[in-house]
Amino acid sequence: MAAGLPRNQGLSRRLTGAEGRRAAGLTARTAALLLDSGQSTHAAVATVERLNELLGTRFTLLLTWSQVTLADADGAVAALQAIRPVAVHMGRATLIQRRLSAIGSLSLDELEDLLEKAEAQPSSPTWMFALAAGLGASLLALIFGAHHTPSVALAFAAAGAGGLARRALAERTTAVTQTFAAALIGGLVSALAVHLGWTGTARLVAVCPGMVLVPGPQVLNGAIEIAERRHDMGLARLTDAALTILAISAGIIGGLLIGGTGLPLTATTDAIPLWLDVLAAAVLAMCYPVYFSMPIRTFGWAFLAGGLAHAAHWVALTWWHWNAPASSLLACLVAGGLLTPVCHSRHIPFAGAGFAAVVALVPGVYLFRAAAGTLSLVGKAHAEAVLEATASDLATAIVIVLAMPVGLVVPHRIRIRLAR
Repeated sequence: MAAGLPRNQGLSRRLTGAEGRRAAGLTARTAALLLDSGQSTHAAVATVERLNELLGTRFTLLLTWSQVTLADADGAVAALQAIRPVAVHMGRATLIQRRLSAIGSLSLDELEDLLEKAEAQPSSPTWMFALAAGLGASLLALIFGAHHTPSVALAFAAAGAGGLARRALAERTTAVTQTFAAALIGGLVSALAVHLGWTGTARLVAVCPGMVLVPGPQVLNGAIEIAERRHDMGLARLTDAALTILAISAGIIGGLLIGGTGLPLTATTDAIPLWLDVLAAAVLAMCYPVYFSMPIRTFGWAFLAGGLAHAAHWVALTWWHWNAPASSLLACLVAGGLLTPVCHSRHIPFAGAGFAAVVALVPGVYLFRAAAGTLSLVGKAHAEAVLEATASDLATAIVIVLAMPVGLVVPHRIRIRLAR
């Protein structure tokens, strides 16, 4: 049984005939809406179990990357529903789960009304989405040590323009194409920064808008699926996330190349004071509920978790001299430990809230530099230094990418185990 979904007796009779078929269709539609909104498979399965209790049905949820299947008590297919679990609209998921957890009985008409209300939930307005993207990129630049105000402003403009481009292309192209277009804008603007002579912080102008695009909920949900041994769905999510990250890298590097420059293969980030790191990370975390169309009440929790996670990261990195992967693991454990009970009690999708708290720890700098280094190896006879830098960046990125989901998922898994 999922977090926040108490058990009840449901209907005393078993639905059959046309009523049963309708119940199957609505249940499949509920599961599909949750998955299409960014929820985990565990939450979708638990919601189907909750609907079984409320409606007196005995459906089992079966999933593939593109389809939801409901099987009845005899194993026969009761309903099918196509899905595309690549978008994130966590306001819809929250509405459904909060409603189902608060009632003791449910009719089919009430369930249909709930689904129509959830589907009608609007996404964040385009102007707010673009503003949050720009603010997020500029805060990332600050966290990475950018002290050049025009560069921070350009990062804001590049990410904001990318956000507008994504919304403009939303109805015409795939999510990967939208992401590529937004990253390309970041690369072009970064090339402009180089030509303006801002070489010291020009890479941040490209990297920070690119990091805003990283599909964190998909990565985190994929890690949760793997931890629950749903390997097919987990690998599908992680593959989709990898394609998106590849599109981001291609857009950034392509934009830089069009502008006649490239991404430095070696660079250091300047340390910033603890108070600035914590404040910037906390405000940055509040940008992500806007991206994910989460309820307003989640903003405060995002602020708190983001600030505490980055305080732990800064202390581990600066005072204790831990390396980047170990510091990121600690920060994610802090964020996961705080957010797991909150998401459970308030029915907030964990993937969105967890990623919002630790987004600045995503090793986008290392991933994008590794991609640029790989490209620069082509046709070079003596590339030992480039190969060494590229291998180091790639190894660091892989270890951080592995450490972050572990830190976030471990508290989540512990709570699930204790709830059983």
